Amino acid sequence: MRLLGALATVALLGASAGCGEDAQQQAARQETQAYVAALADAERYDVAEAHCTNSARTGWFVIVETETFICSVRRESGGCDWFRVDVGNSGTKVRLVEADAGCALPE
Repeated sequence: MRLLGALATVALLGASAGCGEDAQQQAARQETQAYVAALADAERYDVAEAHCTNSARTGWFVIVETETFICSVRRESGGCDWFRVDVGNSGTKVRLVEADAGCALPE
């Protein structure tokens, strides 16, 4: 019983620290991966190594609808390119915003 309580505490702490992806962030990452995989020079990217900024939040737990994400995708030659993902009523648009921008995304 104590083990179950400890696991629940760890899960809650992980969620409160913002670990993992929420559905919006995951969708942005997947859209970016699909976009990059379809590029003529897709082989220059490690598509599995794509990460996106967090969804907007109010407080610790309330995720709000987010319209723009920045995603980094690792290049095979090193470094990362940044892509902007705009989500709207007319669909999702992904575009390169900065080549070799580094792999650490803004908070």
